[in-house]
Amino acid sequence: MFKHILCPTDMKGRAKLALKKATQIAHQFGARITLLNVHPEFMNREKREMLRISVEKMEAKFRQIAIESKEEMQAIIKKLHAEDIEVDHLLREGRPEKVIATVAGELEVDLIVICTDGRDNLKDFVTGTITENVINSLVCPVLVIPCSK
Repeated sequence: MFKHILCPTDMKGRAKLALKKATQIAHQFGARITLLNVHPEFMNREKREMLRISVEKMEAKFRQIAIESKEEMQAIIKKLHAEDIEVDHLLREGRPEKVIATVAGELEVDLIVICTDGRDNLKDFVTGTITENVINSLVCPVLVIPCSK
């Protein structure tokens, strides 16, 4: 039924709940998982140059964040004893809800497993949360794992 699962993660505790559920589903259906970590703070070279930011220093910082994010995602998979599952790691720049929708379309995933991100600030009440925006913009099934506090 499910062959390819997308699991967006911000590496916080609540997102690990979604990854745990994604690994359970992947084991059940023999599916593969793509872990997606989106960083809105990354910017392309043109934006950095316009802001007069040292391009080389920022690129080095972004590389370090990418390495640390991938290592953390791999550690989580190992902790869940899911080494037998095919797992891809993607690190992208942009607004999470847009990147998640784009990647889901590009990869033609069968299921997205995401944790509720909660309403952390006033903006979330006005524009909606990342999870709400993902649900409203996709046609593939989305499994939302409630955040336990």
